[in-house]
Amino acid sequence: MTRLWRAFKWLFSTSWPLYATAVLGTNLLAAAGVMLFLKYLVPMPELADFPADAPYLPAIGVAYVIFAVVVGAIATFILFRPVIDWQRHPERHDPNMVRHLVMRIPFLQSALCLAVWLLGIVIVSVAAAQTSTRLSIVIAVATTLAGSAITVITYLFAERLVRPVAAIALARRFEDSTLEPPINQRLGLTWLLTSAAPILGIALMALGEAMGLFAENANNIAPAVIALAITGLITGFIGTTLAIMSVVDPIRELQAAINRVRRGESDVQVDIYDGSEIGVLQAGFNEMMRGLQERQRVRDIFGRYVGIEVARRALEERPTLGGEDREVAVVFVDVVGSTTFAVNHDPEEVVEELNRFFEHVVEVVHRNKGIINKFQGDAALAVFGAPISLTDSTSHALTAARELRQELQGLRLQAGIGVASGHVVAGHIGGHDRFEYTVIGDAVNTAARLTEIAKDTPGRVLTNASTLESANEAEQARWTLMKSVELRGRNLMTQLARPIRPTLADRSD
Repeated sequence: MTRLWRAFKWLFSTSWPLYATAVLGTNLLAAAGVMLFLKYLVPMPELADFPADAPYLPAIGVAYVIFAVVVGAIATFILFRPVIDWQRHPERHDPNMVRHLVMRIPFLQSALCLAVWLLGIVIVSVAAAQTSTRLSIVIAVATTLAGSAITVITYLFAERLVRPVAAIALARRFEDSTLEPPINQRLGLTWLLTSAAPILGIALMALGEAMGLFAENANNIAPAVIALAITGLITGFIGTTLAIMSVVDPIRELQAAINRVRRGESDVQVDIYDGSEIGVLQAGFNEMMRGLQERQRVRDIFGRYVGIEVARRALEERPTLGGEDREVAVVFVDVVGSTTFAVNHDPEEVVEELNRFFEHVVEVVHRNKGIINKFQGDAALAVFGAPISLTDSTSHALTAARELRQELQGLRLQAGIGVASGHVVAGHIGGHDRFEYTVIGDAVNTAARLTEIAKDTPGRVLTNASTLESANEAEQARWTLMKSVELRGRNLMTQLARPIRPTLADRSD
């Protein structure tokens, strides 16, 4: 008893009571409307004395309505019970079966509605034929037109009310667009059975009057014609509104989702609750967003390995082997005493300190519009001016070197820093199956040689005079020239320069 009560409470906390009320109420209202129309508005002699001439017809009609309500409710419950059980216990049901059943609910409900109406039409028409063939034909035509219109409205009601359930059922998978009638068929049938059917009824009333089926006074059909016209306006409005909403609502949801994407949101998804072309659009949008999220994830991961700018260019263009001549500035950073530190500490501690050290290096380089081209063990190569051109790249590189000197103070690992500028070849080096973006040229070699000397120089930051000359005046004022030395592997003398003390640099501003 407790279990039944819990199930009853759950059922009425969902959308199913609204669904059942809408479907049942629509059909009952239509049935009552047909009866009243035939009794009071159709000017036939057989109906004038009704029900005296056929007292059994009202009883049959009422009995069948009760029968239809009971049987329809039971059939609907049996048909959709797997869906209701799935909502309560999703893990106990096959999701593919539930998806197909949920998406066919509007069609199955309208088919059940049509079957109930057809059976009622046959029963009442056969019963009326016992009194008059003409009466039987009129009842059959009137109920057929009404049943057709109500069947379509039932479908549209069911399609709209089942959306929350369909959205859950199709949240993870949408297979095709064959689960519901295409949009053009849906709109065409809606017009045909909700607007054209009442108009056909008006035409049949006029034809019946011309054939002498009704009373002699032609004005007697005027109330029936007016009633049919009003009915056509009402059913046409309801059917057209529901049909329009079945198309416009998902389009508006897609439009809202697109606007969210334009504002920068990347985790946007829309509910899939339609089995026609609309469902294909909804599923396509979600698939597109998953692709964009995956592309962004690849770009983020790729960017962490090769740099954001290099990753962006690689994704936007087709990388090819080779390079281009660029004017760049290079900052080479190499840890001092890394071998000794590695011998005296555990590998985990070494990695932790290196990561802490390089975190500062990356932050300073990116802040000054450079990229980290590569990490080489305990060293890092930063490039300013490639792959994205940078105005006054030398000044940015020198500023980064000075800031690094301050940022690295207090860390357990210290480093020598060398800065050089000049022409390099920047591009992809390697083989067709494996290559990397790098810069090759004298500036890179010079920066590496300067780094070796910087390790034994106070402040541990060095550049050469030619690099300093290409910087702006404000940056030049923060450096001082030193002696000339012969760099390893060179026959020419190179004049060194290092940053002046921060206090002196402040005075030069």
